[in-house]
Amino acid sequence: MALPTCQHLVFLCLFFVGSANADDYVDLTYNFDNNTMALPGVTPFMLKQEKRGYTLSGYWHERNSLQFGEHAGTHLDAPVHAFEGGWAVDQIPIDRLVAPGVKIDLREKVKDDPSAELTSDDLMAWLDDHGPLPDGVVVFVHTGWGTRYGNKTAYFGTDSNDTSKWMFPGINPGAAQILTSYEAAIGRRVVGVGIDTPSLDRGGVADQLTHAELAKENVYGLENVANLDRLPTTGFDVTVLPMKVAGGSGAPVRILATLPSASASPATPTLLPLLMASGVALLAKRSL
Repeated sequence: MALPTCQHLVFLCLFFVGSANADDYVDLTYNFDNNTMALPGVTPFMLKQEKRGYTLSGYWHERNSLQFGEHAGTHLDAPVHAFEGGWAVDQIPIDRLVAPGVKIDLREKVKDDPSAELTSDDLMAWLDDHGPLPDGVVVFVHTGWGTRYGNKTAYFGTDSNDTSKWMFPGINPGAAQILTSYEAAIGRRVVGVGIDTPSLDRGGVADQLTHAELAKENVYGLENVANLDRLPTTGFDVTVLPMKVAGGSGAPVRILATLPSASASPATPTLLPLLMASGVALLAKRSL
């Protein structure tokens, strides 16, 4: 059999790299811009233009400076945010940032009560319907609140900075306790919990008990998560990419979901070794 030429190998590699479908992935991150939501007291996002234009040498040059709080926009809550001695952002192990994901849909409950919470009963009912959580999972709670993102009054449920008047859905501490004890009970670990609202705890509560329950077991939080309506209930994977802030209690984060359809791409994993072997053979032939 004739060995492939370099051109053949390049064509094949480009074909399979290019076969990835944009519909196989979902960006769960809001843009950082003038509409970025931040709780009162958190430094809002600001991009300041420093340079923009052509240099004397005739090439384009552009740069900006950024200012924002750790907990503005789509962001990660590190465990140390709510538990003394918990992991900071840079201490979260990488294997907890690439994980299987599941989604719990709370939208019907939120329609009747904008302060609804994911309760232990809701969580147990979901487990009865869908089976046990995968090991090392990130659990997302879909309340539908993300449709309000960008409208501060609608998103926080008030235009007041009085925290007792905030109104948005969240996660009950009882449900959080089931998630933190899941490894001891089932042998499968929950590494992160995300929600499409400003906070894991519902609006208006005085104590952040859900935050504290998750953080004491080094379970990180993801808040202001976008596009949860585009995720299936199970079967997807997530990659969580926070800015690696040393000692940070939180950080802006890019969250990418890989849908089940991505793993159905034909032949790429099986042909990759063949391409590599062909390349090695070609190089060996040329070296003779």
